[in-house]
Amino acid sequence: MKIIITEEQSEKFNHKIKSMVEKYGIKHTLNMFDNNKDVIRRAYQDNPLEFLNQFNNLTPVEKGNRIYYVDKDRLPLIMYYPDRKNGVVYIDFYRIWSFFERVIGLKYEEIQGIMREWLEDTYNLRGLTPEHYYSNSVALVGGNI
Repeated sequence: MKIIITEEQSEKFNHKIKSMVEKYGIKHTLNMFDNNKDVIRRAYQDNPLEFLNQFNNLTPVEKGNRIYYVDKDRLPLIMYYPDRKNGVVYIDFYRIWSFFERVIGLKYEEIQGIMREWLEDTYNLRGLTPEHYYSNSVALVGGNI
């Protein structure tokens, strides 16, 4: 039996996948599809950078000698030290970085380039080298900020 899917149905399905990723996160959405990355990859195949749109309104919070960009739940997704020249900006691996690495299949340097451009365009963070960090290290900053 052959199933025919129209372009409109495909677009609706892709929209639902993107909504799930935004609402539940990449990790949980992958679990819902038995870790089938192709389903999510197809939803973003025309514009993988669209994934970052959900993180375009993070709030900067200064805490000690660091600046965090936090989501609506005040969880830090980006962190850097503003007093260090040519420093590093840390990007949450599970919520942001892993999408490009594990789902889209990009190499580390390619992801750094995407993150650098996004951070410059969206948050005016220039001259920083993007690196990833693992969310469980949020415990080091006391959980929610």
